Amino acid sequence: MTVTLHHGEVVAVIDPTTGGRLTSLTVRGEEVLATVPRDVLEKHLPAGATRDVDWYRGSFPLAPWAGTLDSGAFEFDGRKYTLPKGREPVHGLVAERRWDLVGVPTKSSATFAVPIGPDLPGGWPFDGLVRQSFRLDDSSLQMRLEVHCRAGRMPAIAGFHPWFRRSLGADRPATVSFSPGRRLVQRHGRHVPTRDLGPRPWDDLFLDLAASPSISWPEGPTLTLVSSAPLWVYYERLPEGFCIEPWTGPFNGLGTSWDAVVSPGSPLVLELAIVIDQRDPSIRTA
Repeated sequence: MTVTLHHGEVVAVIDPTTGGRLTSLTVRGEEVLATVPRDVLEKHLPAGATRDVDWYRGSFPLAPWAGTLDSGAFEFDGRKYTLPKGREPVHGLVAERRWDLVGVPTKSSATFAVPIGPDLPGGWPFDGLVRQSFRLDDSSLQMRLEVHCRAGRMPAIAGFHPWFRRSLGADRPATVSFSPGRRLVQRHGRHVPTRDLGPRPWDDLFLDLAASPSISWPEGPTLTLVSSAPLWVYYERLPEGFCIEPWTGPFNGLGTSWDAVVSPGSPLVLELAIVIDQRDPSIRTA
């Protein structure tokens, strides 16, 4: 059962049964989130498990890591942890889980949560909880992702993975403003920033943005993405949609200086505001 939020001319729909996913965001009746069709995935992506996962529509949360986690292993507090064998460990453990509604949603806000732990899907070796809240106001959809540890301490990385439409119809292509200062690459097991932004199309991590990313369509809305995240993924390799994703840490980031150490009462928090029709929002840019 989905939860629908309304405020003015903006409507947001969340489906807790498919990874706490924001499945729709409409502004003045126009859908701005993308769904990449199956035939496009089959044409552009190699056959395999990652093509068959529900990762190509709407916006979904990433936790307790983002992107890849090579071999499913990481070190923390001097100990090596290895996740149970299964599908390639990508995009954390909550993007396909059923989330529970927390409290009673209002017309413009709702909160959801999902537990993670040793005896739950994915076999995360710590007792944790991921919480996600949504709130619509006069100018934005505000999203907040929290990664909690319920006992002891654990590492964590969080991210949002939104898909946006390349076009709102004939002769209405998206114009994107995304101006990073550096790209983050992995070399010899280390994450290294470089001023070489790499070839297009991008599927990369970036930092030091000159301004908050923005997306606009002719005769349509302008969206500005404002986040506390230090890193952004820009993915533009599919024709039906593109992603601009705020992350707190990189792929293969657990066990590195990029992860956050989470303990009871001290969660990792990631915020993303999708600001509508305000090119210079008053919200602080990370």
